[in-house]
Amino acid sequence: MKKMTSRERILAALALNEPDQIPFADDVDPAVRAMVMESEQYSDIKFCRKLGLDAIDYRGKEYWSPLFYKTVIKNGYEFQLDGMIKRERDLNLMIFPDSSDASLYDPIKRYVDKYAGEDLAIFLYMAWGMDCVISSMGFEAFSEALYDNRKLVENILDRYTEWNSAIVDRLNSVGIDFIITYNNIAFNSGPLFSPQVLREIFLPKIKLVADACKIPWVFHSDGNISPILEDLLTLRMNGIHPVDPLSMDLRKIKKRYGERVCLWGNVDLSYALTRGTTAEAEAEVIRCIKSAGPGGGYILGSANCLPGYVKKDNVLAMAGAVKKYGKYPLKL
Repeated sequence: MKKMTSRERILAALALNEPDQIPFADDVDPAVRAMVMESEQYSDIKFCRKLGLDAIDYRGKEYWSPLFYKTVIKNGYEFQLDGMIKRERDLNLMIFPDSSDASLYDPIKRYVDKYAGEDLAIFLYMAWGMDCVISSMGFEAFSEALYDNRKLVENILDRYTEWNSAIVDRLNSVGIDFIITYNNIAFNSGPLFSPQVLREIFLPKIKLVADACKIPWVFHSDGNISPILEDLLTLRMNGIHPVDPLSMDLRKIKKRYGERVCLWGNVDLSYALTRGTTAEAEAEVIRCIKSAGPGGGYILGSANCLPGYVKKDNVLAMAGAVKKYGKYPLKL
């Protein structure tokens, strides 16, 4: 098979095709980046090259939906407290950046200009509104409103939908290759709300944003989304991330949905990358490749992101293993 560029590799997987090599991409904490580079001074491109990533991520938060909740700082860390939007009169607290301001898109344009000549896929992070509503209300107020003030939930989501649709419309033409949108809507035991709530409240609104997105996009949620995955796929996303291994079976998901959506992630964080040996990290990569690699439509990555408490040697073992075992045709 002809050798592909990293960008071609990622886009082939998102299109459910079989590339020359299983792509490798992840959300890597700055502390891990510095640990891998053995320095605080490095460029994004040098980091991606050293770890062997096929995609480079713009990490600015300009296009991430604002969240409206109280916070407290303890020991230098910010902790989220209760949401601020409890009733209709609180809606005036929901102030968003001006989506029509052309200068809002200058940072991502500069980033694309800087890295467009490289062979990496360029992506950025967004949050289209599902978990934004819960964060901005607080889980208790959100749950109560579903029972006796559903209109408030819908009004909050409408504001996120309108802003995100406008932002996505502009991002379509800045030169990025795909978007990953974070929607943490599940525990390991199952979704945070019923499939009925998903269908009646969230899906119609999020579909408006999805329809505005003309470039590939990936849906992220931790936890077990299996009970609502069929519903979520009506949004016609290109990928699902991270197929949480603590609650979802990658092999089964691949068998059932692999012809409809690209799968990204699943490398265990609870042990293999954080407490295990390098051999165990490599074995975990092999498991994922065997489970989801055949036929293409799979991007290797962690079960969420690479946080500061992962083992450097295990991260490097993961990066090496996908290159070693992920070449098509697979021989595992």
